[in-house]
Amino acid sequence: MKTIPLKGMRIVVSGFELEQAEHRGIAVFSKGLLRTLKKLGTEVWLLTEHSPSVEEIKKENLPAAVSEIIFCSRVMELLNDGEVKVRSSGLKRFFAKSPLLKPFKAVINTRNIISRVFPKQSYKTQDLRFITKAQLNNSPYKRSERLAYLEDVDGVICAGGCFVASMALAKRNSARIVSIDLNGFHGLINTSPLNIRPRHCDVFIQTIHDLIPLQYERTLDHLPCFTRRLLATSEAKRWFVSQDAKDNFDKILLNPQKRESNRNSKVITQSPSLHFPGDALDWEGRIRTLNVPSLNNKSSQTLQPFSYLLFNSAVVPHKNLLFAIKAFSESGLDQLGYHFCITGKPKNDAYSSEVKALSMSNKSIVFTGYVSEAMKRQLYLNALALISPSLIEGFGIPVLDAACLGMNTIASPLGSHQEIHSMHDFENYVLLCSTTHTSDWASAMRLCTDKHQQNISKETEQSLPFKLNELRHTRISRYRHFQNQIDNALSHDVYQTLSSAH
Repeated sequence: MKTIPLKGMRIVVSGFELEQAEHRGIAVFSKGLLRTLKKLGTEVWLLTEHSPSVEEIKKENLPAAVSEIIFCSRVMELLNDGEVKVRSSGLKRFFAKSPLLKPFKAVINTRNIISRVFPKQSYKTQDLRFITKAQLNNSPYKRSERLAYLEDVDGVICAGGCFVASMALAKRNSARIVSIDLNGFHGLINTSPLNIRPRHCDVFIQTIHDLIPLQYERTLDHLPCFTRRLLATSEAKRWFVSQDAKDNFDKILLNPQKRESNRNSKVITQSPSLHFPGDALDWEGRIRTLNVPSLNNKSSQTLQPFSYLLFNSAVVPHKNLLFAIKAFSESGLDQLGYHFCITGKPKNDAYSSEVKALSMSNKSIVFTGYVSEAMKRQLYLNALALISPSLIEGFGIPVLDAACLGMNTIASPLGSHQEIHSMHDFENYVLLCSTTHTSDWASAMRLCTDKHQQNISKETEQSLPFKLNELRHTRISRYRHFQNQIDNALSHDVYQTLSSAH
């Protein structure tokens, strides 16, 4: 009988990134970690700060089981929604009805305002609420796409306002850190640097993805808060998502004496983010056209397979999207019928406004906004090339996804992109290109389209669909192959860390 390596371990994983509106980089890492821990046999619990009140239900003197199921559904709704909603209250209605107090309404609507003003520093067991595996299994939310990761979760720990409290403490000039009593569990893994530590357990891991806020001013992060979150990792074992991230951390935050003896750190593997269903070869491998949402004209737009370049990142300055748009316009590919497809949710800032204005001026630029996992998968599968001109990255999951597919990729020559370039046979697909001049990227874009045209130039109108089906089938099979290899490497990394405490 096959033994499960870490069977019997109970591990808590922070869910901070899974609570955000967009599930990108760190959320992708979190989901991959949950799958890996489950595969290794651990009992996995997710830590959330959502702990909504059910007092109005209790006042109705209903059965306790009713209160429990309503509490569970409210937590699941908050996780599923990704946008914080505040339940109606007398105080909110009072502020809404009073014109003089209307300016203060936003403060009342702010999530966990008490946790911001009076942050809780210590969570005892009695302060926590637990959602069991049985409750999760019976929840309809488990069948939601956004909450698909619950398949790898055995329970949820609700520590009301813990993440807000940890950020509030990190913003203050003090050394205070939120502590949570995890008696009965073996350890806590924070999937990003958090000002949170566990009590009464042996394993404590903090994951560091990058130092971008310190290195790039336009991220607008609260720099003292971010720095103190990084410093809070000193009590834990550190995981880094790339050697580049580790080198930056060691150089900036470790003194020279500690750099050589920093045995408490490990660079671990990142999982790809796409997941093709079992019938993908039969269904997604034969897609003829893609109907994608379009913010440009507030409706859907049709894209032909292998007729567009894909940008799949958040719309923030360090992703360098404006540079990519200018390079595409300079390439002249729009005059040849090619499109530039941008996935990402614009923000209410000057940078997003500039991006939207530039994209509106070119009908060949398709701005989809944030898309579902299924749509993202289809966009990758049918893209001619991926564009990733980031000025700084912790790792670069979009580049990893494209390389696993065998898709031509133009990427900036960052340290983490170079690490991906050197993996497996990825150097054959990832072109590292300096972001100094848009003309270099315009040329690289034309090169990608020329290579594709040469590949299909001999095909007739009747045979072309079969050729494209073959190309999609190859991409799916290749992706599954490398995803399996990379996931096995991640399992090995996680096992090495946890087995010593088992």
